[in-house]
Amino acid sequence: MSAPTSRRAVLKGLWGASALLPLGISSAQAQGPAPAAPKPFTGPVPKEWTDPRTGRRIVRISEEAGSGVLYFYRHAFTPEGDVMVIKSPSGITGVRLKDWNRTLLVPGRENDLLFMLRTTREAVYSVTDPGPGEAADRPKTIYAVHVDTKKVRRLARIAAGGVTASNADDSLLLGQVAYGAKPLQPKDPASVAKFGNTEYAALGPDGKPLNFAKAKGVRMLERWSARVPAELFTIDLRSGERKVLYKTEEWIGHAQFSPTDPNLIRFCMEGPWHRVDRIKLVQADGSGLRSAHTRTMNFEIWGHEFFSHDGKWLWYDLQTPRGQVFWIAGLELATGRRIWKRMEANDWGVHFNIAPDNKTFASDGGDVDMVAHAADGKWISLLQAEDIVDADRPSYDDKLITVEKFKSTRLVDLSNHDYRLEPNLRFTPDGKWLVFASNMHGAQHVYAVDATLANS
Repeated sequence: MSAPTSRRAVLKGLWGASALLPLGISSAQAQGPAPAAPKPFTGPVPKEWTDPRTGRRIVRISEEAGSGVLYFYRHAFTPEGDVMVIKSPSGITGVRLKDWNRTLLVPGRENDLLFMLRTTREAVYSVTDPGPGEAADRPKTIYAVHVDTKKVRRLARIAAGGVTASNADDSLLLGQVAYGAKPLQPKDPASVAKFGNTEYAALGPDGKPLNFAKAKGVRMLERWSARVPAELFTIDLRSGERKVLYKTEEWIGHAQFSPTDPNLIRFCMEGPWHRVDRIKLVQADGSGLRSAHTRTMNFEIWGHEFFSHDGKWLWYDLQTPRGQVFWIAGLELATGRRIWKRMEANDWGVHFNIAPDNKTFASDGGDVDMVAHAADGKWISLLQAEDIVDADRPSYDDKLITVEKFKSTRLVDLSNHDYRLEPNLRFTPDGKWLVFASNMHGAQHVYAVDATLANS
């Protein structure tokens, strides 16, 4: 049986089965009662307050409702670490971190903020040509705007797809394209404005609407089964050359350069996590393609990968198996050494991130509709590793996995957050704040919470 036919058969036969469910959802949990909806917030959105359950100071950075942050691993800061870029309904906005003062850099919703360059004080954004069809299929022009002078320069133009990163010396842009791929869900402007993404919708075998997480699982499986040509490519900013590094009919996602090695790329194979060999590494010339992790059990899943700030480690969400045992797993890129850091289900997050000290992690939490067994998981939390291996052991065997355990410190109560909006948390360059998006007060805003370890 051909691969496309096999996948269509899988898709046709698995309505309601656990294979449709994303991330940590088990079939038993999925059949349980739907979680209670967040309580509606009334009153003005506070500008600053102390979380009554954690004692942590929180500030609202954004002024406009509907503001948001970049995806959790995309670079958002100037090289000097003094300015961050965010999205706002008015356009691309720079935020001065010392006082949270905001400056509109590029007006207009049509300007899609992508990331900050690593060697200049410029934010990269794209503008898609008008026309019929999906934005991913239309030509785009890539620009950079200086956060101080607001001067704009043109970087490149692509016929289709999107650009997701620049390399450590800003000589290359990295992008991906899928030719003829249908969107996961038709765009709903109201849902995008409220949650930053589309309101996924699908029907179950009984004809009733599925909840958000299960509907997303259905759409993910459909997209994975489509088998359309895809490419991973670079654009040389000196010559303008477009170079294809990898061709496939799999679904490419999350392409990113190392923050320190200008030639190292990691990307993922999107789709149902238990069915894909998720994380790939490749050199910028297309050589050295390899997998970052090997599955050892059924329904073992891993993904939402990110680099440490020093570029020495690749970290990712690992579950062995899905929805049962939770880790942040690390691969030391130079040696192949591995560390798995164990966490409780309630400390799992939609995404994780790492502080500039390359030791402290953070989780943005998730509700029971996203991960099995998590009854109280809606928190922004710090995660610090505790070594649970016998301290008298004379040495580690670096060919084996080193196991550690996380101690969690809760920072923000997100019990009123609707996780259809991903918080996408990140540390500021000084490590003192965690920035995230939330709708805990109804409207979507950008916030920062005091993340200093002195308060732990």
